[in-house]
Amino acid sequence: MEAEAIVLDTTEHGESDLIITFFSQKTGRLSAIAKGAKRSKKRFVNKLEIFTFLQISYEQKNNRSLAFLNEAELHNAFPNLRTHFEQYFAASIVREFLLLGIKDSEPEEKIFRLSLWALHNLNKGFPPKPILALFLIHYFGHIGYRPDLESCGFCENRISKRMRYSFDSASGRLVCGSCSGYKRYGMELSHGTIKLLHTAQNLPLERLHRVKATGPILKEALTLLHNFGRQIFQRDIVSWRLLHHSYPGKRENKPG
Repeated sequence: MEAEAIVLDTTEHGESDLIITFFSQKTGRLSAIAKGAKRSKKRFVNKLEIFTFLQISYEQKNNRSLAFLNEAELHNAFPNLRTHFEQYFAASIVREFLLLGIKDSEPEEKIFRLSLWALHNLNKGFPPKPILALFLIHYFGHIGYRPDLESCGFCENRISKRMRYSFDSASGRLVCGSCSGYKRYGMELSHGTIKLLHTAQNLPLERLHRVKATGPILKEALTLLHNFGRQIFQRDIVSWRLLHHSYPGKRENKPG
């Protein structure tokens, strides 16, 4: 069998083998053993690194068994992710969310395309934090946890500029000031952040480059997305700690 795949993780197995966790467009999460990969001088050399985008050939008896990796042809190694700290940190968060949310034997074409979009633009050196925010707002929707940013989750009144709102990570909904009363349902959001995220989640992938996210609005959006991700998976996002060491890039180019 053949498939396009992104390398998400590698584990040493014995003296010369590697077990690779792939995100495959056809089969979702896929684990395969690469025999002799650590000693390979030709077949797998420099191809099985994390984030690498490959065309793989493999054999698998059934969906529950470990696959056997035959060949791997390189599409894109995304080399800049390994030499630029900010891009690496953001890509690591993308990788962690994929490992948490992608299941075995379930094709995820939209998430696969979204992941390649994020890795491609990070590799090109675009500011990593906007790329991460745009990736996450679409990713949550694709895995069935699309935040409701159109109306209050209690009174169901549509968003009004005259009202203050907070975001309840437990429900994935906004709560207006009238419904929240004295109870705190989560972080307060500016209207700019609500507009940014709502606009982004409704744009197709090929038009995401039109969204501009900077300054306090971007910071607020990332905080919301981080908290929401922790709520969904009921665990800390370990790689997010690295993001505190990264800063938006100076380039003003837009992601494509």
